[in-house]
Amino acid sequence: MVLLAVAEWFRFGQQTIDYPRNGGAKVERRGMQEGDAFATERVRDYWKSVGLPNLSGSNHEVPWSAAFISWDIQSAGVPRDQFCPDPTHTVYVERMVMRTHEPGAAFIPHRLNERAPQVGDLICASRDGGRTTLDNLDRGPGHCDIVVEVRPGQVQAIGGNVDDSVTRSVFPLDANGFLSPISARTFFTVIENRLP
Repeated sequence: MVLLAVAEWFRFGQQTIDYPRNGGAKVERRGMQEGDAFATERVRDYWKSVGLPNLSGSNHEVPWSAAFISWDIQSAGVPRDQFCPDPTHTVYVERMVMRTHEPGAAFIPHRLNERAPQVGDLICASRDGGRTTLDNLDRGPGHCDIVVEVRPGQVQAIGGNVDDSVTRSVFPLDANGFLSPISARTFFTVIENRLP
């Protein structure tokens, strides 16, 4: 999963956004945008993973971030009984929560104060005024990224459709390695990845 996400980030031109504790997000490097010819067709591959082959990067009004995560996890060979691809982040998170207590569950959602993000985990946030939490899985708007690197004070994660590209986002961590609250992303879970 991690290697696939990093490879896609390189293909899209390594767009990077820094999310400080205070203030707005800052684009450190601009990458290829969803309307560019290559990106338009590559986004179509992501949509195919969730059964929507008629969509592409030219459908600017339709968020493709969940399709990107679904494509990545599916392409990594994760079986559908462990991850069910969906065009909505909060739907596949809901399914992960439902499978948590099944033997051999691969993805375990945790509250933000229960798990410091690790490479391979997913970090998920409510979006656009949504109110999704682990206690209120309302299938509202959300966003998840794949953690690709953890350093003291920061976590780096890659997601799709972040500022119209596959983007590496840099988020602050507190002194104990947990996600720090920031206004730009309302995180509600760290999803532990137990796959080898």
